[in-house]
Amino acid sequence: MENVLLHAVKDTVFIGGEPEKDAFHIALTGTADYIPHMGVVALTVREHNKDLPLCFHFFVNQLVDEEKKHLEEMALITGCPVQVHLIDDRAFKTLLLSDGNPAFFYRFLVAPTLAPLTDRGLYLDGDMMCRGSLRYLKELDFGDKIVAVVSDRNEKAQMKRMHTSRYFNAGMMLMNLGPWMEQGCFDDIVRRAQENVKRVGNRLSHHDQDIHNEMLDGKCLYIEKKYNYLYNLDRQSLFKKQPVNEDYKNQVIIHFAGHAKPWHSWVQGWPVVKEYAAIQKSSPWKDVPLVPPKGTKNLHQAARTARMNGQYGAMIGWYLKYFAAKL
Repeated sequence: MENVLLHAVKDTVFIGGEPEKDAFHIALTGTADYIPHMGVVALTVREHNKDLPLCFHFFVNQLVDEEKKHLEEMALITGCPVQVHLIDDRAFKTLLLSDGNPAFFYRFLVAPTLAPLTDRGLYLDGDMMCRGSLRYLKELDFGDKIVAVVSDRNEKAQMKRMHTSRYFNAGMMLMNLGPWMEQGCFDDIVRRAQENVKRVGNRLSHHDQDIHNEMLDGKCLYIEKKYNYLYNLDRQSLFKKQPVNEDYKNQVIIHFAGHAKPWHSWVQGWPVVKEYAAIQKSSPWKDVPLVPPKGTKNLHQAARTARMNGQYGAMIGWYLKYFAAKL
């Protein structure tokens, strides 16, 4: 049976010229409205890796003229070419779960798209911030492994649930592209995703991360967590222990993997978010507004954050909106 994603990339828009021969290729994926966040990630990468030749790849389902202009400006700022791979969402029909969101599976397209260009590719989620050199990743010896990764939170519980020897967070994957394609991982992961739909129906599952872990078990090189440090901006209830984050300044790639993201209005007081915001404000996306709390989860998080910051008036206001939304 033919891989349904063979022709999912319908076109590529080249911005900023050709990449250097030894460029480090970095891929980000998301729907069209995620481009500003992906752009900020790319800018943070360049800010801390001015000594490395880079090429950015954006996998998106749409590119409007305004965003194309923003990416052209980004290419000028960074001195790095950008290749925008336009995706046909209809190709993902047999992979979708109850949320109907194909974007979770866009990263499946990174390896086959980059393999003709380079021997390794770095995949990054769009909710990240780079604060250090990626030279280690560019020069890493894979040995006999086909991907370098960082373990996920609560790894032991995830291993038990999945019956795997380890469990990684798929927000950062350094792919050894030759073996990845030679060993049939592109076809294999699409097949597993289709089988997952048959197994669970269209109920919401763990999407691609479980599938990656199942397929790549025993084939991963685990590296230091600073290359995908899971930084939590969420606040717990009054009677629960609050998440403890290590100093963000000691990390190379910070992953805002919780519910709250650095573009949310209620987390702007965090020092790490202030640093992220400063980059965004000097970017082509400086006029993109913060996202206010919407829905019960966000309203609850806003109320908890206000409480932790001693902003009791704001806390009461958010709790009133939270309870009203639950009615």
